Amino acid sequence: MRKRLYSLVVPLILVACSQKVELGSTGMYPNYQVGEMVSLIPVDSLTYGDVIAYYSYIPGFQERAFKRIVGLPGDTIRFQDQQCIINGKKCEWEFIRKLFYEDDECEEYCERLPNGIKVNICKSVVPIDSTTATTSAIVVPAGSYFVAGDYRSGSIDSRSQGCIAADSIIGKSAKENEYLRISPIYHTTKQ
Repeated sequence: MRKRLYSLVVPLILVACSQKVELGSTGMYPNYQVGEMVSLIPVDSLTYGDVIAYYSYIPGFQERAFKRIVGLPGDTIRFQDQQCIINGKKCEWEFIRKLFYEDDECEEYCERLPNGIKVNICKSVVPIDSTTATTSAIVVPAGSYFVAGDYRSGSIDSRSQGCIAADSIIGKSAKENEYLRISPIYHTTKQ
């Protein structure tokens, strides 16, 4: 009983005391919406499927970005028609539905990452940016992560900006933490 109470109370305290960031772009649709306030928890460890907030250093200014980890240090990552290929193996996709988002004809898929995490992702029927739809292979350096938005066609992420250094990470989403799956719109599952 005490262990169960601890496993319920500690995560709620973490969320209550956590830093909150407002999502400012469409890059994480369908799992996160523009304007959604996201609680960040401290980073203890990172794995496939974790959603992180980090500082994106674009020449001239610093911006907070919010993306999902799809590549760990040492992984070889590439994309083919917006589908993630990790260490030579395509992440499995299961078609969910066709939809329109931001005047863009899209298809929503459930993508299975190497650790079994399933994530709903969205891609344009006609890619918005063909340079990120299919990419060359990149090896993720030590101390870095490869991130991608869940809205693959409308996300500025590691496909165009390179890997994210661990020291630029602000925190990870409490919504994605396995102890905190309390949101009714939560789309990520593990099976």
